Amino acid sequence: MKYNHKDIPTYTTGTFKEGYFRPIADVVSQPEHSYTGPGHFEIHRRDDYRYQCREVVPANRLEFFMVNLITGGEGIKSFGLHEYYAKRGTLCFESPGKITSWQAKADNHAGYFCIFDAEFFQQDQLASELIANYPFFQVDGIGAIQLTEDEIQYFNGFFQEIEKEYLSDSLFKADIMRAFLIIIMKKAQSLYSTCPHSSIQDNSNAGLRLTKAFTKLFDRDFNSVKSFQPIPPRNLDDYAAQLNVSKNHLIDTVKSVAGKPPGVLMNERIAKEAAQLLIHTELSIAEISYLFNFESQSYFSRFYKRYMDISPSLYREREKQIML
Repeated sequence: MKYNHKDIPTYTTGTFKEGYFRPIADVVSQPEHSYTGPGHFEIHRRDDYRYQCREVVPANRLEFFMVNLITGGEGIKSFGLHEYYAKRGTLCFESPGKITSWQAKADNHAGYFCIFDAEFFQQDQLASELIANYPFFQVDGIGAIQLTEDEIQYFNGFFQEIEKEYLSDSLFKADIMRAFLIIIMKKAQSLYSTCPHSSIQDNSNAGLRLTKAFTKLFDRDFNSVKSFQPIPPRNLDDYAAQLNVSKNHLIDTVKSVAGKPPGVLMNERIAKEAAQLLIHTELSIAEISYLFNFESQSYFSRFYKRYMDISPSLYREREKQIML
C-alpha cells in the first residue's frame, strides 16, 4: 500500500508507541522502568500487554534504531526497498530514515524489541562508527535475518541479559547493555555475510576516516528528503572544500576504500532514496526528480534506469503489482 507523502510520519522515541502499539485500557499498570542516559534506550517484551503491536502500522520513518527478535506472531514487514514475511526466528533491524511498515498476519506476538539512538553509543567512538556501517542498517540493506532454532535461543539469551540490566539499579547497566547489544549486532553481521550487500571495509587508517567523513556529510544532506524538501545542490568540489582536501584526493581515497568513486556512491544513494519514495508515496516522478535537483523528469528517468536497470515508472508499476 502506498501513501501520500503527507501521511508518512517520522516517529521519535517519545511518539512512536502511539503509532506502533494498541491502546490499552485505563487500568493501573506497573510503572515503566526508565534509562537516564547518555542517549535513549528501551527494551520490552513483545507479549507485554503495553506493547501489543497494532494489526497495521502504516508507512513511517523512525528517528532511532530498533532491533526486534520475533519468537511469536507473524506479519509482513517492509524496510526501505525490501519486504519480508516475519515470523518466529526473524531478527529485524530498523535504522533512522528508512521507510518501514507492518501488517500482522498471525497474533500471539512474542519476543523482544529494543530501541536506541546514536547518542547511546556516543561515548564509544569505535562502536558508534561500526553501527553506522552495519550492512543491515543501510538504506538498501537486508533488514531481516531468519534464524535457526539454536540461533533463536542464542540471541534470546542476550536479550534476556539486556532486560535484566535494564530493570536493575546497577551503576554499570549502560555499559553492560551496550556490550550485549554490540554482541547481538556482531553476531548478526556474521550471519549476514552470506547475503549480498555493500559496505565500507573497516580498516583503521586515514583513508577510511576521510571516507567516513565524506559519507557522513552527504548522508546528512539527505535529511531534507524526510520532510520532502530538495537536497542541497552540492558537488564533489563542495564536499572536498568542507573536508579540506582536493577533489582529486577525495576521489582517489574514497575509491581505494569503498571500491567506487564518491560520485557513484552519491548517485547510488539518490537512486535508492528515490526507490523508497516510488514504493511508499504517491509523489509524482516529477516531484521526486525535483527533490534530487534534476533539471527535468526525463533526465531523472534516464539516471534512474542507469542505476536501477529499470525506469522509475516501470519500477513503481512492478512494485505495485507485487504488493497487490
